[in-house]
Amino acid sequence: MKTKLLIALLLGSFQLAGQTLYDLRWTSEGIDYAGFMIYFNEDDIYMRVGYSYDGGYNLVHSEYHYDQTQRQDGFVVFEGLETGYVYYQTDTLYEPFHIFWAMDDNNQWTGPYALDDYHLQNDNFDEIADVKLTEINPANLTAEYLQWFYTQEDEDYYTLLEAAKPQTIQQPTANTSASAPTLHYIMIANTLISDIGTSTNADIHNTSSEFEGIASVLQMHFNKIVISDKNFSKDQVVSTLQNFQPGPNDVVIVIYSGHGFRFSDQTERFPELDFRYSDYQEFSPQNCMNLVDINQMIQQKGARLTLIIGDCCNSDIGVSKKFGTTFLAARSTVNASLPKLAKLFLETSGNIIAAGSSEGEYSYCNVTGGFFTNNLIASLREEVSVFREEDEPKWEDILSKAKESTLKMSKMGCPECLAQNPI
Repeated sequence: MKTKLLIALLLGSFQLAGQTLYDLRWTSEGIDYAGFMIYFNEDDIYMRVGYSYDGGYNLVHSEYHYDQTQRQDGFVVFEGLETGYVYYQTDTLYEPFHIFWAMDDNNQWTGPYALDDYHLQNDNFDEIADVKLTEINPANLTAEYLQWFYTQEDEDYYTLLEAAKPQTIQQPTANTSASAPTLHYIMIANTLISDIGTSTNADIHNTSSEFEGIASVLQMHFNKIVISDKNFSKDQVVSTLQNFQPGPNDVVIVIYSGHGFRFSDQTERFPELDFRYSDYQEFSPQNCMNLVDINQMIQQKGARLTLIIGDCCNSDIGVSKKFGTTFLAARSTVNASLPKLAKLFLETSGNIIAAGSSEGEYSYCNVTGGFFTNNLIASLREEVSVFREEDEPKWEDILSKAKESTLKMSKMGCPECLAQNPI
């Protein structure tokens, strides 16, 4: 049952990505292999593999790519790439193993399986091995376990040990309970519209839980404002924002999830937001406003950091937000570094505005939420990972990665999808 559940999570639908740790065990040609994999995203994966051979222990490091392009042929593959020995005692001929899932005659995913590159290149499939794959909670990592996969000269060894420890941050002296900054979360979502209501409801759940969790660990106050259902209107949005008053050290995050469009003679690159939740509502200037208008209203409030996101189409009026299929991705936990979160939410100032699509483009979604919204959260999680020791977290890097992932996702999300380039 657990194996089937993990396969479903890995192959069935989008999960908010961050980074995931896996333990893999398999036997090939009489040799027992143990793998420790760290998955950041489909292009950033590595696995350490340890094995005993002829009386000695050998340890290799392999880079991996998560290849989804063969799904229509019934395969999904963790493709083994560059490989080198960390150290060896009795073997120097290791070939990277490819880890894959296959669809059976009943259209059910089976696996994972392992096959090394040598046998794959020689079309020898008799050596395919079953793999036991287990997700690892970083809190359960121990020095004894990690020493099978790392030497004490490896920086990642100490990074992973630190990840297993409870984290604390040093709050600024002024941040008493009364004066701590507030993270204001304002969600504007068209939940009643028939075609995308399921997706926008998912966006509310995903983003609300994400930012409330961040506020909690950073000891910030959290102010949640949701404009949805029959309150979803331009008048309600304008009234709410006019009466909204953040403090000068506060963070304001506004997310719009719904339909969007642009007029044929429009010069502003950001989309118009459509506040109709029924096809029978008349289109008029009272039912739309530009994302830039919201940004300007929020900027005038004087908060330290503002983030304005519009996950909607930016195409000619009358074109609906598009639904894509579910797609392959890895399940993950957050594993966030509190100092990195503090850098982004407590120490950064500025204004950010972004939209899920460029002029003339659709914005895709599915039952798990908008592609851009989900990728924004995934990119945030990756940027603040405890395993990303080398880089200082930056909002521009988060947005850049979210845009890149959304573009890639729009190309594979459904057969008829056109490219979606967030701005």
